[in-house]
Amino acid sequence: MSIKRNKKRNSVNTLYDSYTSTEELFEFKEGYKLTKGIVDVSNEEDCSWLLEIILEEQPKLNSEIQHWHFKRVEGNIFRLYCTDENGILLTEKNDITIPFYFDDLFLLVKKNLLCLPIESKMYA
Repeated sequence: MSIKRNKKRNSVNTLYDSYTSTEELFEFKEGYKLTKGIVDVSNEEDCSWLLEIILEEQPKLNSEIQHWHFKRVEGNIFRLYCTDENGILLTEKNDITIPFYFDDLFLLVKKNLLCLPIESKMYA
């Protein structure tokens, strides 16, 4: 009998887990601000397009705290979905095809701030 192990996920959040103190906030668009962690991920991993999609979805959402999940489904196909604090699905986009190195990325929107989960408690 052999034990089948799941492939270890390659997460952006594992690489960018070192943001443990408040930093300068960066102006984005439409009154939204970005933390240093989000700016670094966006620049280094070339995923500003993801922030644009999240911003486009904001008029449809009625939740001050949003948990955004970008996850590889298979190959270069990803699913982006957002849940509220209680885990209720608010919106989703399937079949996003993009050559993205990582398997997943989690980020939060808190009112008008986009941040990494590790940064979320530093900003009220």
